Amino acid sequence: MTFTSTVDSKLVKEIVKSYSTLDYTPKLRELVNLVFPKSNLSKLCKLDLHRTINDLVVAGYEGEQILKYRLFKAFQHANLVAAFEIKVKNSRVDFLTVNGHTTSYEIKSNLDNLYKLSKQSGDYLGAFEFNNIVIHKRHLDKCYDLIPVGFGIITADKSEHSFIRKPIYNRSLDPEKQLSLLTKKELVKVFGKTDVSAILSKFSASQVNGLFKLALKERYRSRWDFIVSNGDDILPIDLQFFFNKNVSPSFVYG
Repeated sequence: MTFTSTVDSKLVKEIVKSYSTLDYTPKLRELVNLVFPKSNLSKLCKLDLHRTINDLVVAGYEGEQILKYRLFKAFQHANLVAAFEIKVKNSRVDFLTVNGHTTSYEIKSNLDNLYKLSKQSGDYLGAFEFNNIVIHKRHLDKCYDLIPVGFGIITADKSEHSFIRKPIYNRSLDPEKQLSLLTKKELVKVFGKTDVSAILSKFSASQVNGLFKLALKERYRSRWDFIVSNGDDILPIDLQFFFNKNVSPSFVYG
């Protein structure tokens, strides 16, 4: 199905609000019908409906989903492990890569505000070696006063991006904060114990950081490998669902 850029953005936002990757065919037709009320959708299979919704969102929506997909494509074939939505204290970093270093990417799209950015960046500063803000250019001037000077800045929208500032290696890592991000099972596996005080007395900050990275790699490796292997069959708006669930795209779209 073809459409133009004149599709009402309010309708696309309504689709994004109502859409779920696991929707059945009648619900998908209902959503597509919001934009194409006079079209005969009966001949569209489930995959066609998913694709139509995806294309509408990619073309007419400025939320974070598309920026997450672009980050995925940038690192899909790199020798690393990456993950989406990692909890850090009361924040959730949008994207994280782990290879020799941990590198975070916090997204602030055209539809987002910067209300939590200062707190979020402070949380990430204690945990990760390199940190970046991926931000719509309308936020650029304001973000300088909200993030640490070591953060990288990338302006991005759904079609292009620019590197404004490279991140600087973070010298403010907090071993206790890093340990707090791991589960008890992970602590036992990499440190041999769960007592944080005991770990901090036995391991140096550098050792904690190294084992912290190892634990994150092990936590997210299978999920990342799954979407890398199936990336060509996953629609952009469904990427995070498949990262979380690791079910076959053919099962969902078929």
